[in-house]
Amino acid sequence: MKGKNFDPNSLYEKLMDTKNAAEKPLLSRSPSETHKVQLRPDSTIRKAHFKPDPFISGGYLAHPVTIRAVRLDIFVGGEGFDDLECLYICQSCHEQMDLQFWKFCPYCEAPFKK
Repeated sequence: MKGKNFDPNSLYEKLMDTKNAAEKPLLSRSPSETHKVQLRPDSTIRKAHFKPDPFISGGYLAHPVTIRAVRLDIFVGGEGFDDLECLYICQSCHEQMDLQFWKFCPYCEAPFKK
């Protein structure tokens, strides 16, 4: 899914249309597992980075901008789903990121260009 146009709904549909070798759906429309990750703001953490939270098991510390920028629902298809990657270089700060994880640039807060 390389390119500038990214739509999380079409990513979801692409995942749901994936078939295995027997032409059966590879993924279920209802998740077999869901994971909730606790993110706690810490302005000392670099933007777009996460650090394990020493006080919350399985939780992470992140800059407040990073927490606002991260997508709430991230689809994980498991190994072999590298084609879902959608690399993007921010036109404002020139940082590269994968659009499947972010709502806007986690470095400079610029909106993504269509």
